[in-house]
Amino acid sequence: MATFGKFDATVVPSDLGKKFKPETHVKFLIYGQPQTGVVTKQLKNSAVVELDQTPENQQLMVQSNGVMIINYKKMQKV
Repeated sequence: MATFGKFDATVVPSDLGKKFKPETHVKFLIYGQPQTGVVTKQLKNSAVVELDQTPENQQLMVQSNGVMIINYKKMQKV
């Protein structure tokens, strides 16, 4: 039986990304401003991060729907 359109998309994070498991709280810079968030999904060289909402980042939250993709090199654990 054929399985059209079904792909096994297992993503293996890079060595640098192995310390940023999902649910890890991280900090990083966006447009020169410090931000914090929680890793929700790991990719090869980056992670999907759900931003922490603050009074200072309201416009960023609206523009990004509260989610950003951040390179592992740009993140630090909080």
